Amino acid sequence: MKIVCLCGFGMGSSLILKMSVEKAMKELGVACDVEHWAAGTMQGVVHDLAVVAEDLRDEMAGRNNVVFVKNIINVAEVKAALKAYLDANGKR
Repeated sequence: MKIVCLCGFGMGSSLILKMSVEKAMKELGVACDVEHWAAGTMQGVVHDLAVVAEDLRDEMAGRNNVVFVKNIINVAEVKAALKAYLDANGKR
């Protein structure tokens, strides 16, 4: 599964989110490849899932393969959001 973690500039918070996602997915036992990008520059990037901080919800309007998190450093929250998405979409 290819996952992209997005933030406004693709540097700080998306990198932190990437680390949280990698840890959460490892705990869930789901193999994945995780990258981090700026939300505005990921057009054309092939991915199965985008994980995004809640503050970018408007920029992700109309997409159905997005998981939003409030606290990007809270691995338990990230894990719960990912588990809910995976379970709801038959990905586990």
